[in-house]
Amino acid sequence: MKKSINKYIALIFTAGLIVSCSPDLTETNPNFTDASSFWKDLDDTNSGLTAAYATLLSSYTFNLREEMVRSDMGYFSNVRPTPFASNDLAYTFWFQNYTNNNQSIDRHWAACYRGIFRANQVIEALEKIKPQVTDTDKWTYQMAQARFLRGLFHFYLHTSFNEGRVVIEDHTPITNEDFFKTVSSSADVIAFFRKDLMYAYDNLPATPTAEKARASKAAAATVLGMSHLYQGENDLAIPYFKNVIDNPAYKLFGLTASQDPITMFYTANEFNSESIFEVNFDGNFRPELGLFDEESTTTRNAFLSFSQNLLFSAPAWVAYTYKSEPMDVKDVRNHKGGALSNPLRSVPLRASAMVILPDDLDTPTYGQPAAIDVLTAGLTLSAANPTAQARVFAYYKKYLNVDIYTGESGNPLGAQKSSKNFIVHRLSEVYLMQAECLIKTGDVNGALALINKVRARWGLVLLGTSGEFSGARTYNGVSYTAKTLLDQLMFVDKALETAAEGHATRFADLRRWGILKNRFDDLATKTFYLNDFTYQKTTNPNIGTPNTKFKAIVVDDVAKVIVRPSNDNLANHTVPNEFTIPAQNFQVGVSEYLPLPSNEVGRNPNLNN
Repeated sequence: MKKSINKYIALIFTAGLIVSCSPDLTETNPNFTDASSFWKDLDDTNSGLTAAYATLLSSYTFNLREEMVRSDMGYFSNVRPTPFASNDLAYTFWFQNYTNNNQSIDRHWAACYRGIFRANQVIEALEKIKPQVTDTDKWTYQMAQARFLRGLFHFYLHTSFNEGRVVIEDHTPITNEDFFKTVSSSADVIAFFRKDLMYAYDNLPATPTAEKARASKAAAATVLGMSHLYQGENDLAIPYFKNVIDNPAYKLFGLTASQDPITMFYTANEFNSESIFEVNFDGNFRPELGLFDEESTTTRNAFLSFSQNLLFSAPAWVAYTYKSEPMDVKDVRNHKGGALSNPLRSVPLRASAMVILPDDLDTPTYGQPAAIDVLTAGLTLSAANPTAQARVFAYYKKYLNVDIYTGESGNPLGAQKSSKNFIVHRLSEVYLMQAECLIKTGDVNGALALINKVRARWGLVLLGTSGEFSGARTYNGVSYTAKTLLDQLMFVDKALETAAEGHATRFADLRRWGILKNRFDDLATKTFYLNDFTYQKTTNPNIGTPNTKFKAIVVDDVAKVIVRPSNDNLANHTVPNEFTIPAQNFQVGVSEYLPLPSNEVGRNPNLNN
């Protein structure tokens, strides 16, 4: 059973929600609950905060699957070379041909503004009760959280929609004009949400409280830093990231002998030492809520990570890059049995923590000794079906319950009602964002030091010629320039470290780096191949028979293949390219941002593009 430290979610009806619209919005609505009758004290406002945080539970707040397949980090469905025709909304995100009629776009917009509305209710209620409040510290803590959430949701909208030109909601709507605002300029939106985030930064506690799922100063600093990084204001971002890195309350997980980095995303290690902000799910609370109730305290992310279709899986380049990162032979964790004299692990530690790879023979998965023991026929070649085509090359692992169930179907609540937390920000992400800032401000050595701290945690060969770990660890001996190190960050370390985390992180990165179209075009030219390997069966009765060898599909770049059997038909092992269609459909000047939702444009004639 999942350990609960302070599960904050309590589903309540927030006072002041408008349940119907009057033709004349200036008249009194009989279905409207007057806020003055509800907000009496800090207990009431704390309940309002709970409702505001609950907005983060909605899958549409982050649109994880849609944003993964919209970027270069995800492939939609397990059918290749083209996903089967589907009315599922993620289908058009992979095709890069979504329109403003897409319901995922509409729901993302609505989820963010729902969070803003609830945050505004709390802000206004706190101002109302301020004269009679005696616990001013508690009042300030609540106000800082409400301002953080309002700023965060505006930041998400600015990141995703209409080149940052979205509607600023600085109070709950009252007048007719409030319901029909126009969009503000990108600069005005930035100024607005930064003011909120700065208030939160100045007033939230420096260290996590017992309410671990609530925002801290580090969360505000991270988002503020990101807001500057996204605008290319590297000098302004550096102090915020430094504040987080220097905070002794946060440490990279997996640096001590008692911390196995492979277990970072296990249930027992939620809210671990490098967690800055997580969305907290708990199936033990209100398990009767419906599967598609967007404020249920369970999530569908596990199902969408490991289902037979409609999932987001890792494309060939991601699977290959994870498994081909060079392991440091000096790190005993990279050797089977924990002895330097033993052979190396089959895949690196970062790969084992982040994804399920068929050739990861050393990581227990769903109660089996190796990942291959639980993978489906879509990943294996059996004697009865020796030419089966690969359908999935790697499953993202962060939201899977590989540590507590024998499969997602083993979840007593059902495969689509997982309690795994959603990761918004971690310390390693801050290290890598700070490294980018240092690269762009001329401090390549400082950036190398930060990237290598993250790589050392995973037992990877370090970058450069020497540094903090000289003698104890292996360096690759490369003299990096700002350009080559940034390439390493963009296409390896940042991509692999933060996959499937945060709000549209990868897509926003590719866009601000100015390489979205080029990235799709480049990947459309790359060819990967299926390279068979032989695996000695262990215990799973569903795969072969005891002591029988069989083939399993892995991904290999043809440039890395040295020897192939003479009878190997290479053409039959070609991986269908996953980016030909996205590259063709991506439109420069159009595809970089989500459009304003058609429902909202139809409702509000004052919206404009």
